[in-house]
Amino acid sequence: MSTPTLSEAAVLPEAVPEPPRRPRRRRIVTRSSVTVLVARLLLIAAVLGLWELLSGGPDAVLPDDVVGTPVSVGHRGWQLIMDGQLPSNLGSTALTIFYALLLAIPIGVGIGVLAANPIGRWLFHPIITLTYAIPKVGLISLYVLLLGANTKTHVVLVTGAALFVYYFSVLQASTEIDRRTLTALRMMGAGPLRIAWSYLLPSSVPYLFAATRIALPLAFATEIFAEIKVPATPGLGALLTRLTGALDAPGSMAVVIFVVIIGYLVDVVLGGLLARYTRSIGRGIPT
Repeated sequence: MSTPTLSEAAVLPEAVPEPPRRPRRRRIVTRSSVTVLVARLLLIAAVLGLWELLSGGPDAVLPDDVVGTPVSVGHRGWQLIMDGQLPSNLGSTALTIFYALLLAIPIGVGIGVLAANPIGRWLFHPIITLTYAIPKVGLISLYVLLLGANTKTHVVLVTGAALFVYYFSVLQASTEIDRRTLTALRMMGAGPLRIAWSYLLPSSVPYLFAATRIALPLAFATEIFAEIKVPATPGLGALLTRLTGALDAPGSMAVVIFVVIIGYLVDVVLGGLLARYTRSIGRGIPT
């Protein structure tokens, strides 16, 4: 084919660049998500219906003076919310968990980074494995003797229950990092601290998100147990103890259901954050 001359090129239409395509927005509501939501709502309705049918007097399968009825539990739960008992006690429980996680995350991550080194693993891993097998709730009496019946006991107990999750998550991340990148960093003169800060910790972020999905509900349950055993401070566990002692079955069940709902919402939020982060870096962990 002959090359067009200058005069022919002058009359040729110029190529018009195509407008950039807008990225297709991800649909938030899909048919499958609606189906799952409807199925969950039907399951909740079925459970509430069975609860209502089986509840009754002392001879019923679910006596009213033990678990109440859905209507009485809902009414009592609304009263606890409106008079501020549930929100205020939730704030006290959440504040203690926050303090405990402020200690558990750096301690667990720090020991995990040290154990990523062969010498550190030889030194710390047996100790962590042995202490991990100790029932943490069985130590509450020892903590009370050492620290007293106060918030410090709760914080130490929750910290001891949660830090192991972060330790094992960082240790798992250290076994799955790219060894070629690690070798390249060492050949460029990077020391252990530089490698941990610039490579190991960023690689551990998805694992830490997943660890938080486990550690936060675990810390929540441990703190409520501590408040039940040592009701020295306000909290959901202390509120549950007071309502149970007053033979307030609807109130007790309302607190239990409230705790379950809070735990579920925390898991949903953390799962969404983990899914968004893993999509942004191009890899994913099942959520």
